Amino acid sequence: MYGLSGFIQEAVVLARPVQSEPGRIVGPIAWLFGTIFSFMFDVAYWISANNSLGLAIIMLTIVAMTIMLPLNVKSQKSMLKMQKLNPEIEKIKAKYGSKNDAETKQKINQETQALWAKHKVNPLGSCLPMLVMMPLFFGLLYIMQNSVMYIGALSGLYHDISVAIQAVPGYIDMVTPLALPYIPDAWQVNGNTLMGIFNGLIAGGMHPDAAMQTALSTLGTTDVIVLGLPEHMSRVLDRFVQEDWNILLAQIGETQAAHLPRVQGYFDRLQSIEFFFGLSLKENSGLRFPGILIPIFAVITTMASSWFSQQVNKPKDQQAKTMQTVMMTVMPLFMGFITISFPAGVGLYWITSNLYRLVQQIVMNKQAGVPFRLPFSKNAV
Repeated sequence: MYGLSGFIQEAVVLARPVQSEPGRIVGPIAWLFGTIFSFMFDVAYWISANNSLGLAIIMLTIVAMTIMLPLNVKSQKSMLKMQKLNPEIEKIKAKYGSKNDAETKQKINQETQALWAKHKVNPLGSCLPMLVMMPLFFGLLYIMQNSVMYIGALSGLYHDISVAIQAVPGYIDMVTPLALPYIPDAWQVNGNTLMGIFNGLIAGGMHPDAAMQTALSTLGTTDVIVLGLPEHMSRVLDRFVQEDWNILLAQIGETQAAHLPRVQGYFDRLQSIEFFFGLSLKENSGLRFPGILIPIFAVITTMASSWFSQQVNKPKDQQAKTMQTVMMTVMPLFMGFITISFPAGVGLYWITSNLYRLVQQIVMNKQAGVPFRLPFSKNAV
C-alpha cells in the first residue's frame, strides 16, 4: 500500500479537491437523487448505450412529474376555485368603494381570507408543484457536475480511461496544465507551495509521509488530488470539457501515438454516453451552437407552459393582469438566462418537465371546460 509519498516521483499532488462536498441541504438531496438517477441511468444504458445520459434524464423527469400528478391536479382545482371566487372578491372590494387607507385594506384582506377559508382555497396552491420540483433541479445540477460520485457505470468508465491515460509516458505533464483551472490556487496558499514545503521538510530529515501531512497542514488543507491514483484522476477528468479532451488527445497522438487508440476508444464510449444528439450534457449550454438550443427551448417551453396554466385563472383586476403578464415574460427569460451557465443536462430536465406540464395542462384545461387558445392567436386573450 503506497503512502502519499510513494506517488511524489510519478504523480503531481494537487492541494484542494476538484469537487466541493455538498452542503447539509444539497447533500441529502444529491445522495437520494443520485441513487435514483444511477438506477435510471442503468436502465437507459441497458436500452441503449448511445445517448443514455440524456435518456436517463428524460426518464427520471417523466417519473418525477407522474408522481407529482396528484399534486398538480389539486393545484388545478384550486386555481379553478379561485377563478370562480373572483366575482365575490370584487364585491368585497366594491363594498369599501374607493377607500385606500390601511384599515380598509386590512378589512378587505380579512374578508378575502375568510372567503378562501370558507371554500377551502389556497392562493399559493398553484406554486407548490413548482417549489417541489426545484430541489430536483438543483440536485441534478450537482450530479451533472460530479457524475463520477453518483453514477456507477460512468465512474467505472472514468476509472478505465484514467488507467489508460496513466499508462502514457509523461501523462503528468499533459494532464496537470489542463487540471489546474478546475483547482483554484492549487499550488500555493499565502505564497507557500505544497511541494516547496514538502521538499524543505525532506531536506531537514523528516520522513516523506510525515512531511506531506505537515505540508498539507501548513497550507490549511487535508484534501489532495493524486494524479497517480485512478480514482483521483477520474475526479479531474470528470471536469474536463470538449476542448480539454481535444488538447489531451492531440498531445498523446503527437508524442505517444501507440497509446492513442486505447485512450481514444474509451473517450469515444464516454462521449457516446454523455452526448445527446451532438450536445454535451455535462458542459454548460453557453451561447454557441448546438448548446444555445437549450436556453432557446427553455424559454419557449416555459412560456408555453405558463400561457396554458394562466388560462385557468384570469384576473379581472388590471394590476393583477399586468403582474401576470410580467411574470409570463420574466420567468421564461430568467430560465433561459440561467440555463446558459448550467450544464445542458439540467436544461434538458427543465425542457422535458415543461413539455410534460404543457400536455398535462392542456388536458386538464379541456376537462375543466377552458377554451383552447394558442399564444399570439387572434382569440388569445
